[in-house]
Amino acid sequence: MHKKLIAAAIGALLSASAQAGFVAIDTFDIGDQSIVLNAIGATDTQTNAQRTLTATVDSSTVPPVASTATVVGGILDVTNGTGEISTVTVGWNLAAGIVPAGATGLQFLFTVLESDQNATSIEFTLDGTQVFSAAIPGGTVNDDVAFGIADNLLDAGGFLELTLTGSSGWDLALDSIGLNFIDPETPNPTVPEPISLALVGLGLAGIAGVRRCKA
Repeated sequence: MHKKLIAAAIGALLSASAQAGFVAIDTFDIGDQSIVLNAIGATDTQTNAQRTLTATVDSSTVPPVASTATVVGGILDVTNGTGEISTVTVGWNLAAGIVPAGATGLQFLFTVLESDQNATSIEFTLDGTQVFSAAIPGGTVNDDVAFGIADNLLDAGGFLELTLTGSSGWDLALDSIGLNFIDPETPNPTVPEPISLALVGLGLAGIAGVRRCKA
């Protein structure tokens, strides 16, 4: 969660009428994965306790094929060689109760660390139903993106899936995916809630820190 999103979370925490909550869906800091594909039509899936990562080479016009999808060092990184188009999906099983009953203002957050000059498309689905899609312009750097969903959509949990693809040769790096919400319970103002202290501490550390850059 980067500086603009941290500032928004702290602002909500300071509200007298509501308490902000945050759930990290995936910071990409654990569960390293690496997929390397060298042929048109090649595909691979890797699953661990954090996520399911799949990559497929859809087409290539300039041999040799060299398409990769990795999760290393807190970054989801996708690269394609000249003339290559791949599709990459990342999936997470979200448990029921991931947010408190009655929570409002549900908003997914993610950060585009860097895209090359090729256009990229991004889509999120929940149990197969689209909840967000957008085009990521070529040359995007350090862009925080947020989108809201219906307040009751995660009551039963579900399978959240991110799909990435783009124009020929596309590259993209993402950093952190999370969920912001407003807890229906207003804390006692004289007794800070643990999550409030954690978010304020994270905010101060994040504002003072240096944003990670794509290697």
